[in-house]
Amino acid sequence: MKLFATDLDGTLLNRDSQISPENAAAIHRAQQEGLRVTIATGRVYSDVVNISLEGGIKTPVIGSNGATIHDENGQRLFHLPLERETAASVMQWLEDHDCYYEASTQQGIYAPINSHNAMLAEMDRILGASPSEDVARLIRAVKKHYDKKDYHRVSSHQEIPAEAHIYNIMAFSMNPDQLREGRQYFAARSDVAMVVSSEHNFEMQHPDVSKGNALSKLAAHLNIAMEDTVSIGDNFNDVSMLQMAGLGIAMGNAEPEIKALAKAITLTNVEHGVAHAIHSVLEGKPINSPASVIESNL
Repeated sequence: MKLFATDLDGTLLNRDSQISPENAAAIHRAQQEGLRVTIATGRVYSDVVNISLEGGIKTPVIGSNGATIHDENGQRLFHLPLERETAASVMQWLEDHDCYYEASTQQGIYAPINSHNAMLAEMDRILGASPSEDVARLIRAVKKHYDKKDYHRVSSHQEIPAEAHIYNIMAFSMNPDQLREGRQYFAARSDVAMVVSSEHNFEMQHPDVSKGNALSKLAAHLNIAMEDTVSIGDNFNDVSMLQMAGLGIAMGNAEPEIKALAKAITLTNVEHGVAHAIHSVLEGKPINSPASVIESNL
C-alpha cells in the first residue's frame, strides 16, 4: 500500500476533536516509511490546517467532502464548487425552512445569524432537559466552532461574496422531523449530491464531488494506483472512498452500514483506531490474522 486516506471526525479525531499523540505518531511513522497519508474530510481546508497544526502533522488534504484537494504545502491541486445558482437555491430552501446551515468556501465558512441564534437556544434547551456528557460535549464543540476566525455570520446567503467558491453546504438540526424532510428533499434533487456525515446533519455538494473521486484524483497526481490505496472512515460520506480504495477500513465506532461494506474493521476513535490500522498496514499483517489489530469483516 502506498497511500492512506483517513477521515477526520469520528476517525482521526477523538471525542474532544483532537488528534491523539498515538495517531500522530503512527502518521509520522507512515511518512517516514514511505506510506503517503492524506486527510479526507467534510471540513473546509483552513479548518483542517489548524487541526493538523495542533496535532503536529502535515499531510495533503481532501476537503469539503472532496470538493477541494491541497498538497501538504497548501497548493490547491483541484476544486469543484457548486454552481452559484444551485448553491443559492439550496441555501434559500434552508432559510425558508428555518434550518441552520454553513456554506464552506475558500474564504471561510458563512452561516446565517438568525438560525445560528435559534440553534444555540435549542441546544441549551436540550442540555437543560438531558444533561448527558455526550450532549454537553456536542454543544461545547459547536460553540467552539463558532469562535473560529474564518467563521462569518450573514443575514442571508445573498451576503456571501460573489467571488467565494461554495464547495459544500452543511445543514444541521436537532429536530428529527426537520432532518428527515431536508434529507429526503435534497436526496431527490439531481443538481446536488446529498451526503450525511453525522447524526444531526446533511450536506450538499456538486454531483461529481465525493471523497472517493478526490482520492482517485490525488492518487493519480501521486502516480499511485487505486489498488495501492487504503481508506478509513466512520460515516456515510466516507462510503465512496471505502468502496473505491484498494482496502476500505471502517472504524470500530462506525455506523453499522459502514462496517457492513468495509473490508476490515479497526478499533474506535477513542482507542486510536487509525494508529492501529496504519501499524497493521506497515507491518504487513494479514487483516484476518488474530495477531492483527484489525478485525476482519470478510
